Amino acid sequence: MAHRFDLLGSGPVVVRHGMRCPGLNGYSYTMSPAISRDQFGDWLGRGINRSNRSVAKEIWRRVDEGYVPIDWQIDFKSGFRWSERTWYRDVGFGNLPGVDVKVPWELSRMQHLPTLALASCFASAGFDGFEAPDRYAREFRNQILDFIATNPPRFGVNWACAMDVAIRVANWLVAYDIIAASGIRFDDEFDGLFAASVRTHARHISANLEWSPTVRGNHYIANILGLLFSSIYLPCDKETNTWLAFSIHELISEVDYQFHEDGSNFEGSVCYHRLSAEMVTWASALIRNLVPQKRVALRNPVRWTQHLSRQLKSRAIEFYKIPGAQRDSPLPEWFWERLARMATFTNAMTKPDGLVVQFGDNDSGRFIVLGSGEQLRAGNDSSSPLWSLDHRSLIAGVRAVVDYEIGMTEEIVDPAALFLSAIRGDTGRSLTIISSMSILGKSYESNTNEAVWLELIDRVAKTPSISRFTSTFKANASGLLDKIQYAAFPGIGVYVMQSPRFYVAVRCGEIGLAGLGGHTHCDQLAIELVIDGITRIRDPGTLIYTPLPDQRNTYRSAMAHHVPRIQGLEPADLTRGVFDLRDCAEGQCLYFGPRGFIGRHAGYGAWVYRIVALENERIVVYDFSEGNLSIADPTPDPLPFSPGYGRTISV
Repeated sequence: MAHRFDLLGSGPVVVRHGMRCPGLNGYSYTMSPAISRDQFGDWLGRGINRSNRSVAKEIWRRVDEGYVPIDWQIDFKSGFRWSERTWYRDVGFGNLPGVDVKVPWELSRMQHLPTLALASCFASAGFDGFEAPDRYAREFRNQILDFIATNPPRFGVNWACAMDVAIRVANWLVAYDIIAASGIRFDDEFDGLFAASVRTHARHISANLEWSPTVRGNHYIANILGLLFSSIYLPCDKETNTWLAFSIHELISEVDYQFHEDGSNFEGSVCYHRLSAEMVTWASALIRNLVPQKRVALRNPVRWTQHLSRQLKSRAIEFYKIPGAQRDSPLPEWFWERLARMATFTNAMTKPDGLVVQFGDNDSGRFIVLGSGEQLRAGNDSSSPLWSLDHRSLIAGVRAVVDYEIGMTEEIVDPAALFLSAIRGDTGRSLTIISSMSILGKSYESNTNEAVWLELIDRVAKTPSISRFTSTFKANASGLLDKIQYAAFPGIGVYVMQSPRFYVAVRCGEIGLAGLGGHTHCDQLAIELVIDGITRIRDPGTLIYTPLPDQRNTYRSAMAHHVPRIQGLEPADLTRGVFDLRDCAEGQCLYFGPRGFIGRHAGYGAWVYRIVALENERIVVYDFSEGNLSIADPTPDPLPFSPGYGRTISV
């Protein structure tokens, strides 16, 4: 309500025109001029180009008097400001020190609006502590009009990335419907402008799809979701029907492409897995319960429109029976099982303290938040690690949508999951165990060769002392291995061993993003380890991307992770670019079973090995190499722990 936001490590900041920003690591820019706001919109003449000015002023006249406009174009950490006059394809970013384009993008996703809408809903229901319901609805209306007026279509930084356009329109629509559900109705003029802007968003997305033959990732899934939400909201016509069919067809294709059969995501990042899986979860709930006219539209042939940058063949969408339900949907049976496995993966990545293993990048990215459970469990403290690393909301959301039992050991109550449960429609549920866990079973059985374990243990003993290093982690008492469980995810390359008293996850597998490694780190054979409730080894996180490339490289380097280490060397060229690890070697799992884990990679030329040996009183990590490489102490360089993008905390 006060336009105070805390995003990407900014701390609470009131975002307005004329603000002065603290800067980032000594880099500070003063680029946001003060404005003299007037009700007629004359103040827009300085920022909006001539071709858009009259429309912008007309929209602004509908904003309530006294509303203070938000500066949507500013990086409110560094102070750098982009221009509303710049054509979206000419917007530059990623080349100035301390400047982070993610800041205005994050704010302009407008993920705060569904929470604002919830306040209107609770106020309408008569709960204590709220203002009049219309107060929140008017703020929603004003912020939408403010954004439309000051961000003309395809001009400015907030149209430069189709992913952010898509997330924004989805959050608009969820917030609008929550307010509508509280009984509040907007004026016809606003509804017309809102619907027109939703269509403009969808057209922009469809003309700027972030598709690539190989390295498309979470951005493209977001594009699909933007088209899906928009086409479900807007009335049926040739254009919206095409978007609907296209988005469903592409969603099915991308889930098959971007998520392995074991449920893990192909980008090599636990946190990006959460983002992509969250989008798939919302999409699945919507598609499961399409209104009749949308279902009819899908059964008829659809054709490509001029705004779609990837052609959809003229064909009807097939419908399939939903497992465990008395209805059908355009999503095939394997899709629902894959979605359940996404939650199974997140469940396995969750450590005893409720935080996930932080393999790969973490940019704190979300799709729709709705005051989710991790914020409640964090006590509404954005500095808490739970705020970004508690992913149990995803598990709860998937449970609300699918009819598979995903093996959670505890029920998680989550506000967003309650919405998803309602959106999916049918309330009668008959949970079934996932029909086949063969992917996990085969992976486990194929890597339990006792001879391999004994051979490599013997080789450690025979390796010259300069080429091996042993790390020992003792438990408080014996019985460490009682009730031990194993989970293998060979798709992404993560292996988990845990009991009531310890947890260890090992990273060993693909580079991610079809070999580009855009969101992976130099963490092959890295481990996270908890024994008797004490974290012994922890991944340091990501911290930041383009504003500070040196810090970006520090946090994704081998030196930041508990990996087999060759002093002074990296297993990849970190100078290629901040989202490029193409020459990083993949890991190979040689053994995974009752004895522990063995893996190797050739990132230093010769093979380097890691053995994680499980014993009743301790866990021992043996690192050794071939080729006379000198193996150093794998203890990571001391870095401030970063549980979320732009944030560090003391642990």
